[in-house]
Amino acid sequence: MTKETTKDAVAILEKEIGPNSEIYGFDKFIDTGYAPLNKIISNKYKDGGLPYGRIIEIVGESSSGKTLLATKFMIEVQKLGGVAIFIDWERSFSIKLAQDLGLNIERPYFFYFTPDTWEAGNMIATKICAIIREKKIIDESAPIISIFDSMASAVPAQSISKEIDAYGMNDTTALARVASTTLKVMNQRAWKTNATFVYLNQVRTVPGAYVPTTSTPGGKAMEYQSSVRLFVSKKKLVDKEKKYCGQRIMIEARKNKMTKPFQTCCIDMYYNDENVPEFDYVSSIIDELIAQDKLETSGAWIVFDGKKYYKSQLVQKVNEEGLYQKLCDILENDKQEA
Repeated sequence: MTKETTKDAVAILEKEIGPNSEIYGFDKFIDTGYAPLNKIISNKYKDGGLPYGRIIEIVGESSSGKTLLATKFMIEVQKLGGVAIFIDWERSFSIKLAQDLGLNIERPYFFYFTPDTWEAGNMIATKICAIIREKKIIDESAPIISIFDSMASAVPAQSISKEIDAYGMNDTTALARVASTTLKVMNQRAWKTNATFVYLNQVRTVPGAYVPTTSTPGGKAMEYQSSVRLFVSKKKLVDKEKKYCGQRIMIEARKNKMTKPFQTCCIDMYYNDENVPEFDYVSSIIDELIAQDKLETSGAWIVFDGKKYYKSQLVQKVNEEGLYQKLCDILENDKQEA
């Protein structure tokens, strides 16, 4: 086929079916607030994080830090002039705690709903996103995030009106069946409104013949429709008196369409004097720098800016002098500058 013939054929095709669709990649992100978490999600410490226009799933056991993570995400979105939506199927979200952490609960920057059904929750979120973008309520480059808490607690419409003694096997699998249909639509709505949908989910133990395995409520649909799946686990932290003082949250990106999967990071969470849980990003990033050999250690000492500190001393110095960004810069480089 000659070049002229090929050109004519392409012209006919474009006339009949139109040009190629615009190719969309991952180019805009919501900072998670913690550089190592940005890295395992988007392969970028800086200017990375949760992608716009995609579905994210966060899976973990009870009280493993999922909702605290989600609250931090919403706060970061608001810092960028964006809108946060919280769909609370569990009816367990603490507005006061979220405010104490820094969340602005005033509209149009925060919307909170407790819908009765899975379908209603998804519909509310997509309607809000569509209106915000259509009416230009926020800058078009500002993010929208919708948190769904949790998939395991969502009730399909077909089950909500039944009496409890009328439930059968058909109701047991109802969420998986409706999620298979719904999430395909939600994926498109996230993309069209450039919103990030974060579904929190739980872990279920499936007894096996030899070794029990785990699964997540809602069937296999989320495995296919999500761009990133973060699995969260926890380890109890105790103080010098062996009393519980917090937990170490381990995060693994088991599925990732943006970069290599199965990367991990850790964040320490402690309770402050008012018993409000807070992430200790400074202590956690110091541990990450040591693990990557980007901070020199000598026994219990850590070398920073040519001086030696115990870890607690270094954490205090970074907090008092506002040096967190400097730690992030070291993380991006091969080594601490001499």
